[in-house]
Amino acid sequence: MPLILLGEVRTCLVPDSTALGRDLLEELLALIPGRRVLWRERPTTLATSPTTAVGVDCQLAVKPRGSVRAIGTVATNAVVVGGRVLQSSAHTTVVPAEVRQRQTWSHYLTRVGVTEVVSKVTEATSGELADGFLAAGEQPDGVLDLASISQRLLAKIRMDMRLDQHAPMQTRTARLRWAARIAEVPRPMLTFQLQDELVRTVLVTVRDESELEVAHRFCEDLALHDWLLTVADTVVEEADLYPPASAESAAIIAPLLTNLAHLWMPGAHAPGALRGLWEQLDRDPGFTREWSARVGQLRDRMSVATLAAMRASTINAPD
Repeated sequence: MPLILLGEVRTCLVPDSTALGRDLLEELLALIPGRRVLWRERPTTLATSPTTAVGVDCQLAVKPRGSVRAIGTVATNAVVVGGRVLQSSAHTTVVPAEVRQRQTWSHYLTRVGVTEVVSKVTEATSGELADGFLAAGEQPDGVLDLASISQRLLAKIRMDMRLDQHAPMQTRTARLRWAARIAEVPRPMLTFQLQDELVRTVLVTVRDESELEVAHRFCEDLALHDWLLTVADTVVEEADLYPPASAESAAIIAPLLTNLAHLWMPGAHAPGALRGLWEQLDRDPGFTREWSARVGQLRDRMSVATLAAMRASTINAPD
């Protein structure tokens, strides 16, 4: 049985002035020649690159007792939602090695997204690995660094010459560091924490291996919606620097309402087995309530600014 699944998702705005269409996305996300980009049209477009493998021979942080050695591969892929939001995802399933000795790379490369722990482990190791991975900040040399792996993939796609580098608004990249493990629970559960303005951690607890296998897709969906909330909060803060009815305030708000507001669909692209986790998130901390409040506030401000502009044009119109 797998010990744990570890992952990281980075989310940002696609650096292009227009929403990307299917033809361009199939070129942009073709990370492996001959392997097709997966495409979903509804309820909003979802393009997913082929999965690539990154070989690792490293330590895994174990809290509180140090680290264990693991060898294998990290699975990476890129996702574009609605032609507007880009995500890079890296994850690996940690399993006990059948033999303690290091094997040839051909053995590990046949198991994409699996790392084998060659150190001694116990039943308690999965919880210790989760604590060690989620508690880690910047990883020291030699420790599994999914942040760097996902960042390299993100940078590769963002700098592609087919993108015009003129995004409709300025946003920052958010990180979701996550772990998923199997335990005796009545239903899938999660613990979500804000580490700082741009880093979040999530521990997902599932009932069996079938749910564990799709945890990375749920975490990508969660990362998307957390990023949308973060962007909305930033837009509110920036708009507050100007009078509510001002043209400056409207210019800050309009890009979010035009380009991102329609992408809020929690669970729409999440695996069915874990979709119930969104019910937990909507109860506490209340993702959808917060989003509805933020977007409603921004739409009200746009209405005020539009009315002010109409009145000004009427007053200034020649007789």
